Amino acid sequence: MKIDLVTKQPEGGCTLVLVETGPWIGEQKNQNMQRLGNRIAGCVSAVINGHVARRYPATKGVPLTIQVDSYDTPRLEVDILLAKMQNDFDNSPEIQEELRSGRFTSAILLRHRWSDFASELAKRRPSHRFWHRLKRLFGLGVAH
Repeated sequence: MKIDLVTKQPEGGCTLVLVETGPWIGEQKNQNMQRLGNRIAGCVSAVINGHVARRYPATKGVPLTIQVDSYDTPRLEVDILLAKMQNDFDNSPEIQEELRSGRFTSAILLRHRWSDFASELAKRRPSHRFWHRLKRLFGLGVAH
């Protein structure tokens, strides 16, 4: 189980960030959705069993958000997966008993942040060098 980033939240609690990149198409989409589900379940298991608290002591006893940051992935499908998994965790007697004990965390919330490549590019202000390379790539305004 790989956690890409652990951050403290200003209002208390911590966020465990899982980064996923696409594009996921065809059969690859189904495989990646299954892999993501397994990754999230593994993360929840590591939280409940205290592995995350031992590795990242700041997470012990505070509410945790498991945030999936995904780029060029099927947005709706990932949203649905996280909603189903959150519902399963909320209805699991074992997980709820562990959360009530507060030994390792008092809450687990799943969140999805999605972006596509074009949106990310639009946020950046390209440098002069970038535009020059792009023009050269397409043969625009460059003598041959």
